[in-house]
Amino acid sequence: MKKTYRYFFRLIKDNFFSLAAFEFIFKASVFILFVPLIAKLMNVATNNAGIMFITTKNVARLMKNPLMIVMTAAVILILICISYYEVCCIWMCYRKYTRGIKVSVSDMFVDGMIHLRKTSRRYGVKIYLQMAAIFPLLCFHMNVILFDRLDILSSCLKFIFRGIPVKYIGAVSAVAFIFLFSFSTQKFGRSISGRKEGIKHFFRRTLHLVAVNLLTGLVLFLIYLTIVVIAALVIRFFGQKNFALVYLIRTENVMYYVLAFLAGALGYITNIALLFMFQSKQKMREKVLVKKPEGIKRKIVSVLIVIVFLADAGTAASYFMNGSHILEEMFISTTVTAHRGGAKFVPENTMYGVEYAIESGSDYIEIDVQLSADGEVFLLHDTNLKRTTGANKLAYNLTYEELSKLDAGSYFGSSFSDAYIPTLDEVLTECKSKINLNIEIKSSRRGEELVAKVLELIDKHEMREQCVITSTEYPYLKQVKEMRPELRTGYISNMLYGDPTSLKYADFFSVKFAVVNENFVRSAHNAGKEVHVWTVNTKPLINRMKGMDVDSIITDNPVLARKILSRKNDRKSLAEILQTFLYR
Repeated sequence: MKKTYRYFFRLIKDNFFSLAAFEFIFKASVFILFVPLIAKLMNVATNNAGIMFITTKNVARLMKNPLMIVMTAAVILILICISYYEVCCIWMCYRKYTRGIKVSVSDMFVDGMIHLRKTSRRYGVKIYLQMAAIFPLLCFHMNVILFDRLDILSSCLKFIFRGIPVKYIGAVSAVAFIFLFSFSTQKFGRSISGRKEGIKHFFRRTLHLVAVNLLTGLVLFLIYLTIVVIAALVIRFFGQKNFALVYLIRTENVMYYVLAFLAGALGYITNIALLFMFQSKQKMREKVLVKKPEGIKRKIVSVLIVIVFLADAGTAASYFMNGSHILEEMFISTTVTAHRGGAKFVPENTMYGVEYAIESGSDYIEIDVQLSADGEVFLLHDTNLKRTTGANKLAYNLTYEELSKLDAGSYFGSSFSDAYIPTLDEVLTECKSKINLNIEIKSSRRGEELVAKVLELIDKHEMREQCVITSTEYPYLKQVKEMRPELRTGYISNMLYGDPTSLKYADFFSVKFAVVNENFVRSAHNAGKEVHVWTVNTKPLINRMKGMDVDSIITDNPVLARKILSRKNDRKSLAEILQTFLYR
């Protein structure tokens, strides 16, 4: 046993840097290339199923759609083929190492392709069936993290295994995958004489698999815990106390996905090393030569690696700068919208509000826009300026130059006396790549002109994926859809009447908390539309909205909303526990 694990650890340790670099490049490339593909496929499938938004409630309807079934099967087949290529690359790294050759990353890509071609010709479809059998275990830890974190994936599991709790599904799957891995790989290993000897080897493999995967899980947990604790200490001594919990939650959320990436890489590296030990007849050489890359093929591969890496960075930057509502729906269950920027803590609809919404970790900032006498789009909720500026005048009768000179902050506190009424243009500039916007177009005598100017500004800043348009005036939403069909729109109402799902120009509903109920949320979700609820400011109300599975909570207190939404089953999150410990 000791000899086996010495072999195992040496195999990984001596090739770790090549393996880590390969996994980073390979996994990042697959992720970046698959993200646009999956986003497009999801768009096609949702349109075919008549669903505008993916929610945990309508995912069952989406999964029953024939086109979705076909596309899901196609994606799984592609993933299996890609995964087999990844297995071949890592396998050849280990094989050459046992022959005394330490390979580079470019060698792994080339040798992996050669091995894939050879084995595909020799075994045909059988090798891919075997890959399908071992694939779930190779990325088991990654799947556990993602299924625990993403409500959409959990809903898919609940739909497939109706009535069975997800934790039981995970436990049974783990046992099944380990036994399937052991069984499917044994037939390609060394010949074993006798049934007893075969059973003995089978259970020995299973024991090794359990031990290695438990160890991998422990390593991942320690990495996660270490980074979160370090981040907590940094925030404690260098961050703002008011936003400490938000920063911790944000760090914890990011770490989940970093951990999923690491889990995918470690799963392949460790399990393939174990598989190689099961099947390899060669003894490891004591001396290992470092082979320098040779030949035009390896130079080409090296150049391609650099190109792919730059492409990955460019694509990632594009998603970071412009966003993607499909990805947002997949990764975020209930979003937090800072009402007028967080009106409980800063002057509403000002640059202070924009800064607060960003700092508080809100997913959206909700703002109100109107049109000045000289045609400038500016932020203001009321028609009259008296409440927020003290000037008893109608805003639309003033030019923006006159509006900009008004004090829009002193009503809230003397420390905000320099606050002014900003334009939508400067707000979009500040928010780009930082936060999404819920732009409410206020009722106006020049409504059509206002809508056109708002759309023009969104196009100017290339922020269609970052913005949604809402209004109490349904004709405004119709105009938006006629001019920019891809922009998401929301109809605002403080009461429920008739059949709201018949409003085809509204992609979601923004309703008052006092009138929303489970039946409305359910009917909206069944129609493929989201439900955003305003203005939800207390802990009981936030918990109630969370229980109803609304899609966005519009609140004056985004920090409180984020705190409650971060909890699983009403238990304190790790971020809350760390905050309590560090600030007691």
